[in-house]
Amino acid sequence: MGRRSVWAEVNLQTLRENYFKLQTYTQSEIMPIVKADAYGHGAIPVVKTLIACGAQRFGVALLQEALEIKEVFPEVTVMVIGATEVEDSDRLIKEGIIPTVFRLTQAKALSEAAVRQKRTARLHIKVDTGMGRIGFRKADIPAILEIAKLPNIFIEGIFTHFATSDQRDLSFARGQLKCFQGIYDELQKAGLIIPIRHAANSAAIIQFPESHFELVRLGISLYGLTPSSQIGGNVGLKPVMSWKAKVSHVKTIGTGETVSYGRTFQAAYPTQVATVPVGYADGLRRVLSNHGEMLIHGRRSTIIGRVCMDQTMLEVTKIPGVNVGDIVTILGKDGDELLTASEMADWMGTISYEVVCGISKRVPRVYIDSNEA
Repeated sequence: MGRRSVWAEVNLQTLRENYFKLQTYTQSEIMPIVKADAYGHGAIPVVKTLIACGAQRFGVALLQEALEIKEVFPEVTVMVIGATEVEDSDRLIKEGIIPTVFRLTQAKALSEAAVRQKRTARLHIKVDTGMGRIGFRKADIPAILEIAKLPNIFIEGIFTHFATSDQRDLSFARGQLKCFQGIYDELQKAGLIIPIRHAANSAAIIQFPESHFELVRLGISLYGLTPSSQIGGNVGLKPVMSWKAKVSHVKTIGTGETVSYGRTFQAAYPTQVATVPVGYADGLRRVLSNHGEMLIHGRRSTIIGRVCMDQTMLEVTKIPGVNVGDIVTILGKDGDELLTASEMADWMGTISYEVVCGISKRVPRVYIDSNEA
């Protein structure tokens, strides 16, 4: 099978550098978040690199993601920060994966599975302090205390998630922190001591040190993307992933000729068009039609016509010498020009997270590591 002429480069040395830069912001243990295939970067190579950097515990969203990591790295601690099903209890206990518990029924099923297997279920309690997704609320403190009394249960951690820690105004986040601390204090008063508290995500690691506690969850900024346009710009992070393709065809079209489905682009003058074999099935969103840009020969080139499932056209009239086989940069650096996931996200009206998570599985990941050079 030949290599596709579209690929994503993942620079593991940059990943290391980002990790060590972010480590300087906290004294707490760092739990890298590697859900969604490490935000599209490839969970297994990312976990392997970060274990070598000293990370010992990783967070994912799904049981399936945790199992994939455990299969390759059985010694590493993996926590599912999202929901798991009651019927997954036996598997969670058997594999030693830490589940998030936010309903009493989950805890009872885990306790029963642990008793059956003569093991202890290590779990973290999720509390909802204002995000409004999953979690026990303040009124549910009796349920948490009931969980603590179940046989073969060890509540290792308690955590919450900030809704606004990526904004300059931290007043809502401070309210969430106070609520979280209040719940923890009540549990402590009732005799329940939970060794690990965690609340801080990337943005809170950078700008909200009082939320760090024993553990922090490092997500988007690990991959060199800022949590928001307001936070993280001065940390010196670099994007870990770039996305490239090779020109598959070049032609000139006459004035009045059109390009792609629906004929949404009509040439106002004789136009040089380069075709690139990348489309919305690869994660280049159709909303970028007649709007987004790519880099070629170190210069910006506009997408013309509709983005197709597997192909996209560029206007290259003013970029001399574009030929079949030339490398096009969809995300990343070419000469002095840089296209970031944040800029692409702005064109799409979304966030950089969606851009990198959306680069599909059919785009091969190529790993670059200057350590091995």
